[in-house]
Amino acid sequence: MNLMSAISITLVILTCLTTTSQSRHQAFYYHYQNQKDAASTDQKTKTRHPLDKPNIIVFLADDMGYGDLASYGHPSQEPGPIDTLAHEGIRFTRWYSADSFCSPSRAAIMTGRLPIRVGVYGPQNGERVFLVRQTEGLPKKEVTIAEALKDSGYATGMVGKWHLGINEFNHTDGNHLPIHHGFDYVGTNLPWTNHWMCDESKIHMQHPNPLLCFLYYNTTLIQQPFSHHNLTWSLTYDAKSFIYEHSHHPFFMYFSFAHMHTDMFAAPEFQLSSRRGRYGDNLNEMSAAVGDIINLLKELNIEKNTLVLFLSDHGPHIELCTEGGSAGILRGGKGSNWEGALRVPAIAWWPEMITPGQISGDVISSMDIFATAIDLAGGHLPQDRIVDGRSFKSLLLHKETLPERTLFHYCSNRLMAITYGSYRVHFHTHLQLSPESYGHVCASDGTPKFTFYHCAFCVGECITSHNPPLIFNLDVDPGELYPLDAEDLGWLLAAVNRIVSVHRTNMVRGTPLLHSMSKSLQPCCNPPYCMCNYMRK
Repeated sequence: MNLMSAISITLVILTCLTTTSQSRHQAFYYHYQNQKDAASTDQKTKTRHPLDKPNIIVFLADDMGYGDLASYGHPSQEPGPIDTLAHEGIRFTRWYSADSFCSPSRAAIMTGRLPIRVGVYGPQNGERVFLVRQTEGLPKKEVTIAEALKDSGYATGMVGKWHLGINEFNHTDGNHLPIHHGFDYVGTNLPWTNHWMCDESKIHMQHPNPLLCFLYYNTTLIQQPFSHHNLTWSLTYDAKSFIYEHSHHPFFMYFSFAHMHTDMFAAPEFQLSSRRGRYGDNLNEMSAAVGDIINLLKELNIEKNTLVLFLSDHGPHIELCTEGGSAGILRGGKGSNWEGALRVPAIAWWPEMITPGQISGDVISSMDIFATAIDLAGGHLPQDRIVDGRSFKSLLLHKETLPERTLFHYCSNRLMAITYGSYRVHFHTHLQLSPESYGHVCASDGTPKFTFYHCAFCVGECITSHNPPLIFNLDVDPGELYPLDAEDLGWLLAAVNRIVSVHRTNMVRGTPLLHSMSKSLQPCCNPPYCMCNYMRK
């Protein structure tokens, strides 16, 4: 068979599959509308007490910085529905990611455990995230938030970015995908990520790389390379259908956005919507999607039964000029262990259960979502392993100040720093250049010319070790500009040494997962071409 014949056959198959897909989704649309009408009617006579297994929605932004939202002080970003959540709920000012890269930070959210315990790390001079052809994924022996909530009677759903493993034995098995980690429903999803090389705008690339850019529905590859044109719409549509379907019963929805990871994209109606440029357009689209879900909750009269959390997975990719996001006054960004890499915007919203307009300075970790969700659901934490997160239910419902705590900040399996109350204690730091030092990367309009990380490894020339450690008072100096004199803080160093000693003694590291790869695991919809579009229109 010659190449042209093969292409012709492929086109016929794609046409058939697309037609079938459209018919299926047309039928589903009518079911979707019927569910909406039925839910609206039934909700008038059925109401659940807000604390009786409340619904939980987690919105997770990708690579968004502490300073990117209008409600967190950005001077030119338009306020939107996300900011409305902040005004009507709690805005957290000391919420920390468990890692400054995607896979480990998301593993921590899913399990409530440090990534080093789960095994989501690799060599100190190697990869820090799951790659497309990785043989491993989030271990099935880990208890995820979805599995724990299922045990408490919740329906569980997920849309969007996963980035915790794809295939194990061949290019279609999907053994590491979310359906195998407690999610009953998995809609449109990015098993890997949105990537610089998925650019369709031709600003950075002439065309997307299909080997890095693919979209799934549950475990089925439906578009390669994927189109950004209706990506956010598809995620929102699927999330809505899940909420409609389960509006009478407790549900957990994990909505993991492709925004704000490079490459930048926005649907036509959001392009040129922001005076901030492409990054602002992206954020406006994401915020509108959050607003669509909030409006749905109100339409179904279940907003008082639903805790909504919005946060970023970690800090911004600041090397990417105006397309990399902002950490505000905080130092550093994605890949490092400075405050700008780990402190993230986070908001909690729950009408009538959370007093509006609050600002919380309590130290919260993204790992705490796991314990808090289980606490609200009336469940129990796993007893056969260490859970690093803790419940902040009392803060949400009663404005209680939480006890002081220590957070441990790793780069791969290397302990880089700890947060101890209001102090950050650095044992090792990443070299951090000033924004103007990246001028060679940026065009005159602020568009990045290429993508890179100045210092992302955990060892090497760009890492500085400190003995005594570098110490900052984050209450006084959140930008980590003025290190304190360690000689005047003997009491603090003694306490830190004791805490770190106990931590290291009790640490049981998971088997490192970020090392083994196989070409045979490359997702490909129609080998050897790896190009298809079975997406509904």
